[in-house]
Amino acid sequence: MNGIIVINKERGYSSFDVIAVLRGVLGMKKLGHTGTLDPEAEGVLPVCLGFATKICDHLMAQKKEYIANGKLGITTDTQDIFGTVLSERPFAVDEQTFREALAGFVGEIEQLTPMYSARKIDGVKLVDLARKGITIERSTKRVRVFEAELLSFDEKTGEYSIRILCQKGTYIRTICNDLGEKLGCGSCMTKLVRTKTGRCTIENSYTIDELRRLRAEGRITEAIVPIDAFYLGCKPFELDPAQLKSIRNGNFLEPEWLTACEEPVPEEFRYIYEPLAGVEEDRCIRVYAEGEFYAVYRRKGRTYRPLQMYHEVDNDRNYALKQAAAEGCCISVGKFDGLHIGHRSLIEEMRRSGLPCTLLSVAAHPDGLGIYTEKESRSLAETLGVERFEIWPLDAKNRNMLPREFVENILIQKYHAKKIIVGEDFRFGRDRSGDAKMLAEIAGDNGIECEICPIVSNEGISVSSSEIRSLIAEGAVDRAAELLGEPYFTEGIIARGKQIGRTIGFPTINLTPSEGKLYPPFGVYRTETLIRGKKFPSVTNIGDNPTVKDGLEHAITVETHIIGFSGDVYGEFARVTFLARLRGQMHFASLEELKAQLAEDVRAATCE
Repeated sequence: MNGIIVINKERGYSSFDVIAVLRGVLGMKKLGHTGTLDPEAEGVLPVCLGFATKICDHLMAQKKEYIANGKLGITTDTQDIFGTVLSERPFAVDEQTFREALAGFVGEIEQLTPMYSARKIDGVKLVDLARKGITIERSTKRVRVFEAELLSFDEKTGEYSIRILCQKGTYIRTICNDLGEKLGCGSCMTKLVRTKTGRCTIENSYTIDELRRLRAEGRITEAIVPIDAFYLGCKPFELDPAQLKSIRNGNFLEPEWLTACEEPVPEEFRYIYEPLAGVEEDRCIRVYAEGEFYAVYRRKGRTYRPLQMYHEVDNDRNYALKQAAAEGCCISVGKFDGLHIGHRSLIEEMRRSGLPCTLLSVAAHPDGLGIYTEKESRSLAETLGVERFEIWPLDAKNRNMLPREFVENILIQKYHAKKIIVGEDFRFGRDRSGDAKMLAEIAGDNGIECEICPIVSNEGISVSSSEIRSLIAEGAVDRAAELLGEPYFTEGIIARGKQIGRTIGFPTINLTPSEGKLYPPFGVYRTETLIRGKKFPSVTNIGDNPTVKDGLEHAITVETHIIGFSGDVYGEFARVTFLARLRGQMHFASLEELKAQLAEDVRAATCE
């Protein structure tokens, strides 16, 4: 499936949660959202499917409309009602004064990025620092507010509702906070609904449950806006079927191969169109082959050259390689186990190149165990903006490859690198004879840019996968999270267990341990479980005999009791995130002793 689904995000879901749930609902992996919404916010969240992810940046650049509720007299550390109250002040503001203050936010304004935000500084999210009580200096940024309208205001309670039309990257809760400061009494946001992104509105959006119903009824395509609906300003042309191979390979098109055709975009989807920034629509055309939308081409001289390709290539490997060669990529090589904060700093640099990002991960661990499985790493890389995650096996042939051979034959010829980014401690080639300096020299000989990034450290210690594996092996999952950039997790499909917990009032879900994955030592952990798109506090036991001692050998199990959740979820996807170790594994003489200890574990987990 390729296209855009406009999601009406409900409160309690993060943008990442929406993507995770949609992967299950739609049965596909390649998805991308077009603008983060906080878990407590609601409203329009366009999600791109398949090749439509190439249009994400265009959608994110479109204007966004919000309805925000707020209250005067209160300030919090998060600038919304869900944070810790910092001050409560009296207020005496009339409606006219409020309107005048709000009008001052129209135009280009300066905003100080709040600490409770997803913005990263030196590879670390500000929100992660804020949760640890750390505040750092941030620079202000200029954003544009196109419209600011007062919808309602209660002079007695200080409660208000405003409509804001703005550019991407504008923090609405910061507007509420700064509005309160301007009025001299403080203010915080109490509710936020994004009502529009470009032409995507609440009225043409779908909740997750609505999409589930459409999927069950076989009508999911009714909700998918076709990609070509966003290019209605470009005239449509049908390609001569004899030239199909040319368009599959991304070649130039000759005018005589093209025939003007009737508008292929169904009437019900044409509402979505508005001119896309940076696209010279009068010089561009939409190209269709056998009724299928393939690409947008731009006229240059006599011929048409590809601007953006939106089609499935043939399974033939040569076609795939030619397409990759046409696009090129920014590539990084290393042991990307865990995708920790050091790796994330490399990815940040890669994304600045504007090229598709490829990670070539060396598949070798001294103990044979990785922090994440290949599937988990690939999924995590995708959320970090990496288009391609490949495993490089260190077999005998690859181990004996000379440095120049690796760079020229693998990075440049096979993966079509246009830019290479590595850490300063990078080693490669036979007997690790190549280093970052040699890589830059070989790349330069081939006209390829190479950037060498400094090693990332944490509290004076270089961040490494081996250090993180040691911490996880010791059960120090909270410390490992600091180096990973987010808490360690395991995920998979829920399997049936012995169901002993259900008989004593503590039902659990069971995830089968993945082969080759490193798990924390046996014991009980405070965790958070993502299931059906929502996160719940939980307690997880890792062990070989998590119930009553019987003297028999048992397979290793990962059992999680989800606090505040009930329902039959066998066969569904779950992700369990480890936050802290509570205790080691214990054996019990009876189910009553087990029940008492589980109750204590739940209390310990919920008191953190």
